[in-house]
Amino acid sequence: MSIFNNADKHASEPKDKNENRVKLLIILASVLLVAVVMVITIIVASKNADNNEAEIPFVEHEIQLVKEDEYITVNDPSLGTIEIEAVEGFAKNTYINENFITDENGKMTYYIDNEVASVLGVDLSEYQGVVDFEKLKEQGISFVILRIGGRYYSEEGKMYMDTNFHQYYKYARDAGLKIGGYFFSQAKNAQEAIKEAEFVLDNIRGMKFDYPVAFDWELIEGDTARTDTVTGEQLTDAAIAFCDVIKEADYNPIIYTNTHLMYYKYDLERLKDYEFWIADYENHPSMYYHFTMWQYNIEGKLDGIQGNVDMNICMKNY
Repeated sequence: MSIFNNADKHASEPKDKNENRVKLLIILASVLLVAVVMVITIIVASKNADNNEAEIPFVEHEIQLVKEDEYITVNDPSLGTIEIEAVEGFAKNTYINENFITDENGKMTYYIDNEVASVLGVDLSEYQGVVDFEKLKEQGISFVILRIGGRYYSEEGKMYMDTNFHQYYKYARDAGLKIGGYFFSQAKNAQEAIKEAEFVLDNIRGMKFDYPVAFDWELIEGDTARTDTVTGEQLTDAAIAFCDVIKEADYNPIIYTNTHLMYYKYDLERLKDYEFWIADYENHPSMYYHFTMWQYNIEGKLDGIQGNVDMNICMKNY
């Protein structure tokens, strides 16, 4: 081997190393660029998801309070048309009846200045059987209120879970629907209501609820019930106790009721700070006081549910 060949060899080594370094730097830069792009994509997607979740989907309603010496005209089935004094300082219903519009499929929307001011939902229990939540969403359903469980109205008053609750929760979440819950209460006092709320929390702990958890206490018609002799004071105590336990666990409570219980049973002086979900099956809500949710139809028809379903409209952005 000649001296010149060796010299040429040694002279070319630095050049080869530099080329390798350049190639390596290019590769590293490419990898780094790809990683940066991926991170930015993830951050943007996350922000978009957060924004979509936080985005106000409708105009919210302005709240007004009952003033002194306001009276409510009630068409009582037993007493006829009567007047009862409204509870001063309680938020009142200022929705405009004509702004509740129902389409040919029974789906209702509330408008404020021609802007959508509501979302549509259903409440479900095991009685609905198999439910196609994807189809519900395709038809404009935004939220579902799921029965978590309840208490039997017999004297023993055993509590129970809704057999479809966990399955419904999973499928509703997979479909991208917002979720709330309710417990069918037959509490006779605050102590029993606390037990009911604790039962609820034991079975939903760790679950995300976008919509409220409702205290659903109802009078039992056509049969003897453990709650037949519950007074208005006892019922109000129970509602407050249930809602406060739910709120302390960082869930949003609400009281499900009808006009009769709200006018004649509940002590509204003590419930000014609580939200209400009203059951009222007229063309327009007759409730004098403010409510955030309205169950307006118990004979709704939707693809994906066999039989009837309760239809609800919500005027608050939860």
